[in-house]
Amino acid sequence: MKKSFNTANDTIQTTITTTNGFFDGGVGILAGSSLATSSLSATQKSYYYNLQYNSKDHISCTYGHIGGSGSAVQSTTTEGTTQAIYKQFYNLTEVNSTRLRDSVGWIINDVTQSDAYIVVAERLQMKDRLNPGTWTFKLSGSTSAGVGNTLVLTDNSKTTAPTSAPFGDRYNIVSGSSGNAEGTSTVFGHFYPDAGLFILSAAEMSSSLPGTSGYIQSGSGITGGSGLAPDTRVTDAVDNAWKITRALELGEITLRSEERQFVYDYFCRAKANEFNISQNVTYWSGSQSKIRHSDMITNPQTYISEVGLYDAGGKLVAVGKLSSALNKNFSSEAIVKVRLTY
Repeated sequence: MKKSFNTANDTIQTTITTTNGFFDGGVGILAGSSLATSSLSATQKSYYYNLQYNSKDHISCTYGHIGGSGSAVQSTTTEGTTQAIYKQFYNLTEVNSTRLRDSVGWIINDVTQSDAYIVVAERLQMKDRLNPGTWTFKLSGSTSAGVGNTLVLTDNSKTTAPTSAPFGDRYNIVSGSSGNAEGTSTVFGHFYPDAGLFILSAAEMSSSLPGTSGYIQSGSGITGGSGLAPDTRVTDAVDNAWKITRALELGEITLRSEERQFVYDYFCRAKANEFNISQNVTYWSGSQSKIRHSDMITNPQTYISEVGLYDAGGKLVAVGKLSSALNKNFSSEAIVKVRLTY
């Protein structure tokens, strides 16, 4: 037997937001030493590095320069890799930026940024988006004297409303942890939770973890840490993407994914005069389909063991089984609540 819902009285819709650790297995806090640089070709590494956990890509790191410095090519006719990266991410994140001009770029601390370090979260791991106000980057590097130092970053979502980006909210990246700002009001960059994107001012990062002139050399041969002062030479040896990658490997990442779930509660009501006769063939007997058990002729009994939901076209879309069969007759009513979450 089927029965239509009274939408106003029998259904309730709610929306909930759930969060989980970003890393594989629901891990939310991970030492950088647990991350491994994935195997990429030399051509790929000229653009970006991937950081893996449990053999899965989780984080990508790269560097962009508005004029193409810090890459193998920089000229008025040929676009360098860092310039291509800068344009790509700038055009994604800024409103009305269909074409990047030399005089335009990310504005951080009221200064147009000529270059930036960029960190991107793996889309599959972040669910709908990254959870604002819960993440922390501990970047390990060195002071200008080569002494070990740590820069701790988070966003300002707990105290400041977001600004709009083409695909969602944008928050400032500040010094602090888990959404709690500390120290000065310096803005280190922008955080775009819906895109899983972190844009970090190279100038501000360099001021915090500059490294010495010999300590900031590019390339994966760096050991013991790395300064974040960009290498703006135009040569194949430059590898600024490795700097931010190495700083994360030597630090720690706290990151959570966020997922919006829609919850529908259906109250399936069986009133006193409903669902008292079974359609099961064992309930009936003979060619005239009389009730098999004579003592049930005047007092039929049924047992509800499952509930099915059908769409408007009559197709079964969901089935819910009860933990134990529910007795139903003309002297009783039953309400079964079915919850669908997706």
